[in-house]
Amino acid sequence: MRKMEIAGKSNKIRIYGAGGHSQVIREVLEENGYEVTETFDDKPSGRHYASKNVTSGARGNLKEFPHEGHPVIVAVGINAERAEIAGFLKSDFEKAIHQSAIIAPTAKIGEGTVVFAGAIIQPNTVIGKHVIINTAASIDHDNVIGDYAHISPKAALCGHVEVGEGSHVGVGAVVIPKVKIGKWCTIGAGTVVLKDVPDYSTVVGNPGKIIKTKQPEMSLNNTPKSSDVTFIGSGISSSFTILHFLDLIEGSKDQRKININIIDKYEEFHTGIPYGGRSGFSVHLITSLKNFLPEPELGKFIRWLNNNKNWLIDELKKDGGQLSLEWISTHAAKIENNEWEDLFIPRRFFGWYINEKVKTRLEDFKIQGLINVNYINQEVVDLEKTEHSYIVSLKDKKTIVSEKVILSVGSLPVNHLWKNEDLIEEDNMLFINDPYKPELKKTLNKIGSFLEKKPSQKVNVLIVGANASGLEMLYKLNDIESITSHINKFMFLSTQGLLPDSVIDEEQRKEYTPFNLQALAKENNVTAKGIAEATFKDLDYADEMHLGAASTVDIISKAFGSLLGKLSPQELKKFACHYGNEIGRRQRCAGYHYSKVIDGLKEEGRFHHIAGRFTNIIKTENNEYSLEYLDTQSGQNKISEESVHLVINCVGSTNLTKNNIPELLKNLIDKGYCKPNDSKIGFDVNEALESKENLHIVGPLLAGNTFEGKAVWHVEHCGRIIWLSHVLSQKINDYFFENTELKEDC
Repeated sequence: MRKMEIAGKSNKIRIYGAGGHSQVIREVLEENGYEVTETFDDKPSGRHYASKNVTSGARGNLKEFPHEGHPVIVAVGINAERAEIAGFLKSDFEKAIHQSAIIAPTAKIGEGTVVFAGAIIQPNTVIGKHVIINTAASIDHDNVIGDYAHISPKAALCGHVEVGEGSHVGVGAVVIPKVKIGKWCTIGAGTVVLKDVPDYSTVVGNPGKIIKTKQPEMSLNNTPKSSDVTFIGSGISSSFTILHFLDLIEGSKDQRKININIIDKYEEFHTGIPYGGRSGFSVHLITSLKNFLPEPELGKFIRWLNNNKNWLIDELKKDGGQLSLEWISTHAAKIENNEWEDLFIPRRFFGWYINEKVKTRLEDFKIQGLINVNYINQEVVDLEKTEHSYIVSLKDKKTIVSEKVILSVGSLPVNHLWKNEDLIEEDNMLFINDPYKPELKKTLNKIGSFLEKKPSQKVNVLIVGANASGLEMLYKLNDIESITSHINKFMFLSTQGLLPDSVIDEEQRKEYTPFNLQALAKENNVTAKGIAEATFKDLDYADEMHLGAASTVDIISKAFGSLLGKLSPQELKKFACHYGNEIGRRQRCAGYHYSKVIDGLKEEGRFHHIAGRFTNIIKTENNEYSLEYLDTQSGQNKISEESVHLVINCVGSTNLTKNNIPELLKNLIDKGYCKPNDSKIGFDVNEALESKENLHIVGPLLAGNTFEGKAVWHVEHCGRIIWLSHVLSQKINDYFFENTELKEDC
């Protein structure tokens, strides 16, 4: 049980609100020894009959209102009004906790929050600011309750539940474990919530069903006027930068509060496309977990997996098909024994982990008063530099002023093929240019609907691009029985005609030596081009030995990596811009779960790989479609012998010279705020990762740069992301708090 403590503080307090809700708060305060000195209400004439000596609130005259003085509790039951009042008051706020409430010592409760009689708050739960925990409400362990929320009498929230800002959970409602309720939602009385609830939704019934989704009419600081730092994009690079920055703030002697905006055009924050819902829940890492994450983050993630594996596997079963069930069955013993290091786990597992970690840390720091955080679900279209800050323009015409801006928008848009549309459907053709837009699940549903229109026809699928996305699409098409049963043949088109490799030939690799790179190591004058040419020769030699990338990637990477230190700064940057990604394309590896699908299709005679480049899709006389491609070996244009009915573009991203880049990037280039480097996929930056003063770049747009003597050509590997996020967070910290050293265990 936790009691209110007033020792060392004044026992005088003020209440803003004079309705029935305020009467309950008044009694809680008085039982705890507080004296209510003043009661304010914006409509004194409408006060509760028991309220005495009520004076007008701040709305009538904000400047004249006595903001300073004794602490205030906003005693208003309507969440939106309580949030608005708390926003314009410039007063200190106090909590009100009934003596019969049971609150775990590890639970954290924000300022202005009230906890009424008989309420229970279990360990590690974080309650935000100005929240109402009403009579006999039960909140189990590891919950996160957002600011201005209301948990009604006898509502029961199980473990690991999230309730977003301003949401109202009705009387007697039940929320099962792991459920996330978005912001400004209404959960009806007695509702049983079994799955996540999107922002602004109203849910009723057992089981709970969404009956409407509508944004509130009142805008509640969703678009603040100014901030210290604004993150544009909230993917993995932003998330790790935020986490490292919070570690630095925690160690700072300067307790200045930092105002942070996090803006994303997608509703899902802190995952990015690869690790969020847009990629689905049953696509896997292309590398083992131990090669995906460096320590100490690997150990932290594994501990989280151990604690959450049951519901994670349940989610995988729900979203996945027959291949997902096979993966679970194959690795059941390792999962049971918490042996995760060698597994190619579903990527969504990591997305859930990082999302939970960032939001929990941010909420904790908000409660401590170290930061303010605003999440803004909007697209940024422009920046304008002023003398001391940037004006950030949103698509909805609103603007924000920010002292620093972090541009972390992720990878560039896909490079469209055939037609400049995300999806083209014709009588005998479905062409998908971006399988992740709006999300993979909807794309798969669209494919399923297209195939259902052809119940008697077996279709041919063409996947353009032999990379991770291409393998994912092949895997998912075969994971869903209702889709794969309609498919006759799968065709891949890629320049080399090679797929990412998964099999390590331990005996054969013992006989492999990168002779060309070893010879180059003896030379004094080494160039970027020389390293690349030697690497390609050694890769060709591996091909002659029928030795795949999985067997040679560590050998070759170590060999050419050791030579990069011999390059001048100019040559190192040249390597980052021109050669790193070219080498990477020939060193692609994949998990056995992906290659097993391909092996099975080959045995059935249902797989064909074409070495060439996409040229066109041609409609034939019989109303079918064929692939036209530039054959790699002959250099001649050819037409595929078989028709294609479903084409999925997985060639990768466009570049910064193309017209289909986002409006924001076009404007930044036109204004000279960002300059594309020779890689054409990244911007030039200085040692502080700035393209212009106080405009920092992090994530994939850092390609083609060098930092701390290292070449950066690809920023989608978690190890590189974490390293560069450390670099950037230190620069941000040094700007706001001078020279606080980053703790080693962060």
